[in-house]
Amino acid sequence: MSVSQEGIEITNRFFLAIDILKQQKKIRSLRQITESYGLNYGNTHSLKTHPETFVLKPELIARLCLDYGISTEWIMFGIEPLFINQTTSKIRNSYKKSTLQTQ
Repeated sequence: MSVSQEGIEITNRFFLAIDILKQQKKIRSLRQITESYGLNYGNTHSLKTHPETFVLKPELIARLCLDYGISTEWIMFGIEPLFINQTTSKIRNSYKKSTLQTQ
């Protein structure tokens, strides 16, 4: 299977966000993300190293954005800023709470 250039760029920004979160000490490692999201570390590492072959699931993008305040516009399109502002963060937090209550 071949992934589009746009898909590769989205995957690369997803993992760049994880690297930035590690630098900021908001997470310890990629392994921490895989464990908290119930992912296989080996498969996730393969996705990181071969984004042209493996597909990033949209729900992973959603989780990373909701959990760490990453801008969906940045992940999807590369439009800065990387992190969302406080107003958007409040809206996302209420969405996250209402989603958790319905599950």
